Amino acid sequence: MSITQFTIEEVRCFAERQTLEIRPLTFLVGENSTGKTTALACFHVLSNYLRNGDLDFNLVPYALGTFKDIARNSSKKEKNFKIGFTSRFNNEDVQVTVEFVKKKGSIEPSVRSLRMKFVDGEINLKTEGQKDIAVRLASYDVHQDQYNLICGSDALNPPFFKILSLVFKGGAEGEIALDEYLLKKNHHIGMFDNRPWDIFSGFSVNSSSPIRSRPKRTYDPTREFNDPEGSDIPMQLMRLAVTRKKEWEKLKQHLIEFGMSSRLFQDIKIKNFGGTLGGPFQLQFKVKGPTKNIVDVGYGISQILPLLVQVLYPSISQYFESKPIPSSYSLLQQPEVHLHPRAQAEFTTLLTKLTKQGNHSFIVETHSDYIVDRARIEIRKGTINPDDVSLIYFEPIRNIVKVHNIGFDDMANMTGVPTNYGRFFLHETNRLMGFED
Repeated sequence: MSITQFTIEEVRCFAERQTLEIRPLTFLVGENSTGKTTALACFHVLSNYLRNGDLDFNLVPYALGTFKDIARNSSKKEKNFKIGFTSRFNNEDVQVTVEFVKKKGSIEPSVRSLRMKFVDGEINLKTEGQKDIAVRLASYDVHQDQYNLICGSDALNPPFFKILSLVFKGGAEGEIALDEYLLKKNHHIGMFDNRPWDIFSGFSVNSSSPIRSRPKRTYDPTREFNDPEGSDIPMQLMRLAVTRKKEWEKLKQHLIEFGMSSRLFQDIKIKNFGGTLGGPFQLQFKVKGPTKNIVDVGYGISQILPLLVQVLYPSISQYFESKPIPSSYSLLQQPEVHLHPRAQAEFTTLLTKLTKQGNHSFIVETHSDYIVDRARIEIRKGTINPDDVSLIYFEPIRNIVKVHNIGFDDMANMTGVPTNYGRFFLHETNRLMGFED
């Protein structure tokens, strides 16, 4: 499964439906407060909902607030917003759009409807605002394979696709037709075990924070947890070094390769004072000269380390477990923080190499031209196919934001570039050359 498009409508600064072309390597660029982080948050929220029914618009590291904070402040009498995916299953596109309204008696968003559109038909599910309403087929068109179902407000919760398993095995024409259509879709797009609600279960999404953890001279393990800011990474590395030495050595090799190419460090060591998982330990790096504690080397090392582990470890883990690598999406906020331009560029090179392994995609929010330019260099070198790179420009137009999808040709020239893209940088160059404002 691969996500090829992400849509967002009536969310904060996004008015009419905006479509983001998602590729194995996708960059989000634009000024501050143009909705880049909002788009990442909604991407993560929707993926969680489709995979396991979890609906949390304030999952760490995001904080979108209540329904009032999320839905666009417009003149519409009835407020709602929509987010959706277009995903590809066995060369067939499936569009899923989820509509949200304010939950009755609450301040939180609630799912009102879900539309599942295939190349040859569609299924629409809509709640009637009450719980415990039996699922029923409200209307249908057998010739167009369009089916509209009504259900209770609790039916679109985990796993909401299970509602489609309540296919009627006899009776009305429309019920039989829906059953047959689902069986056909199962055959075409590979739904698992005749369970159409499982089609979105085979991928994962991880988000990083733009503010990473503060390095410590000595780490004292207390508990294991996942932290988008990366404070869990030292413990993860020590656990690998103690319990999964082969995985640690493989990961260490890749970390050192990046350290050498970026000139950030030449070696990494874990000094365990207790010899057990519960004992104190230190992270040490060799930059130039003797090995030093992580707090005594450049701050950029501690800031890029969580991102390196996040993007490198999944494929290493899958390699040693000898299992197929599931589709995964890493949402990276400003990886350039505290990095020299050389390291920023080398991080992009690493991402282009990882995309060639397949099933691992990266959506990168960035303000760095060095990151984008290195992707273009890798296109020209042939490291990555131009069709596998997307640059999405968020343009503020008065009180809304318009999304522009920019592509690349074989020579890494940008295609579909809007007029205002890069205008600030051109203006600054002209001022530096002495031209009048």
